[in-house]
Amino acid sequence: MSFVRVPLEDFDRVLGTTSTEISSVALGGRILSCSDEWFAPASSLLKVGPAPSLKGQFGPKGALFDGWETRRHCPTYDWVILRLGPKAGGHLVGFDVDTANFNGNEAPEVEIYGMQLDPQQEAQAADNLAENDPRWETLIPTVPCGPSQRHLFALPPAASSKAYTHIKLHMIPDGGIARFRVYGTIPAPPVGQGEGEAVAAQPELNTLDLAHCLNGGRVVFTDDQHFGFGTNIVLPGRGKDMGDGWETRRSRGKGHFNWSIIKLGEAGVLNYAEIDTAHFLGNFPESGELLATTFDGQLPPSDAQWTTILPRTKLGPGRRHFFELANVDGVAYTHVMVKMHPDGGIKRVRIVGRRAAPLVAANLLATALPKVAVPQDIQDPLPSASSDPFAPQQQQQQLGCIVSAGPSGTGERFIAAQPLTSAAFAPYGSVIHTPPSSEGAPFRIVNQGTARKYVGLAPVVNNYPPHAPAKTNVHVYHCDPVPAVGGMPWRVKLLERHRFTTQAFVPMTPAGGAQAGQEGYLVVVALNSKDDKPDLNTLAAFYATTEQAISYHPGCWHHPMIALGTQPTSFACIVNESDVDPSLDCDEVPV
Repeated sequence: MSFVRVPLEDFDRVLGTTSTEISSVALGGRILSCSDEWFAPASSLLKVGPAPSLKGQFGPKGALFDGWETRRHCPTYDWVILRLGPKAGGHLVGFDVDTANFNGNEAPEVEIYGMQLDPQQEAQAADNLAENDPRWETLIPTVPCGPSQRHLFALPPAASSKAYTHIKLHMIPDGGIARFRVYGTIPAPPVGQGEGEAVAAQPELNTLDLAHCLNGGRVVFTDDQHFGFGTNIVLPGRGKDMGDGWETRRSRGKGHFNWSIIKLGEAGVLNYAEIDTAHFLGNFPESGELLATTFDGQLPPSDAQWTTILPRTKLGPGRRHFFELANVDGVAYTHVMVKMHPDGGIKRVRIVGRRAAPLVAANLLATALPKVAVPQDIQDPLPSASSDPFAPQQQQQQLGCIVSAGPSGTGERFIAAQPLTSAAFAPYGSVIHTPPSSEGAPFRIVNQGTARKYVGLAPVVNNYPPHAPAKTNVHVYHCDPVPAVGGMPWRVKLLERHRFTTQAFVPMTPAGGAQAGQEGYLVVVALNSKDDKPDLNTLAAFYATTEQAISYHPGCWHHPMIALGTQPTSFACIVNESDVDPSLDCDEVPV
């Protein structure tokens, strides 16, 4: 496949404002496997921010680098396989191979490969794609790399004919790469799926956030992004600080405004919009305005006819604003212009509507469609606003955890809790529950035909050394629930592990009452790093119901139990412990 090198000064024009970083962990991108990560973990390749210099800092294995670095003298090449964030993959536009801070140990050459798997093929692979799988397609042949610089590559339009789901990067023969970014466009999801769609009896009446990047929406123009990029406004979630929103410089001219243009994932009949000013407390826009147009292309021309769908309306600090749009039945728009008056910052913009194509197929486009309920404005529930005079007194809870971020522990990162499933929890341990029939889990009929026995859901492992033999104990933990106010998100200050044993927790009493709309308990886990400490790049949070038990793998870093609800929850704990040397039972580290 042909490609062109892109000068750094052309990044915005070729990659930055025409596509989405579909490999980002912010969209769900993740590393599946690699050949070697002796000096620095491959997971750092997908970090959101640029790689900071760690010059002069050393660990047990030598100088520290924020990136992926392998050991020396590889006879062929080192490799890493990653899964792109969007479920359906993305149509590729180009790549950014950044060797920042690697000087003398940078990757001399790289190659890039791609693969497209449908859901059935991906389920069969189970995240264990072979490095030599014949389905890998060459996207970028062998190209040289230089020390401490960004190498940009653009693919021809033909590369966008399919949606790739997996990417493989070769580092020839070894060395270090700080960041690896894959740029592309995201296809709109099938009808009945997507971010914000409510399945209805008539699928053509479903609503969808047509601006959401995972639904194919993307920002195609921003007039000013002095402090924060306009492309951030279509990202998932509500972000972590002002840095992942859109913020312009201060204006002094009368009648000034800034604007961005969103290309919707699909043409749609628009119902309501959300403008979120989370984290923008003293620098939110005075007011906002929305206009829409229809254009068969990426960026409408300067003489395009725009229709006002939200007249200029006042905005407030740190809140989600919801507005019913002045739309006309039978008009399907493809682009929305977001204006902020006179300047300031916006975190996210959501444009909710019905897809035009299903309406056309059902002969409903020109009819009076059922009204869509518009949510009420929600004041900022984020913890960063709690000390600000503009912040509300009542704080809504977010189910998840907060951990310090950055090489020096500066800044914070919010990790939302995901539902506990066997597949998602597999790197950290086992889920013990009654499997649904859809899983096809093996079982035996026992107890004279009155019971199903599901076998081998979680092993009990005892790897204690011979000089400190251990025995299996059963304990009960009676855990108080997190406080009703200020308990969530949970701030992670300590993690522990049990190097030589599994540790299982089985809830014995239901959580009493609702916490953040949930009952059950929160599980916070991380894998071990090369320096024998928790790898915070792998930190994950899971929401478990009281019908699910867990068992940590030996050596898995985890937070002590976090019970939700309004009443204490008891857990039976099954663990191996040494009577000879209790110091071997548990390691604890502050985070």
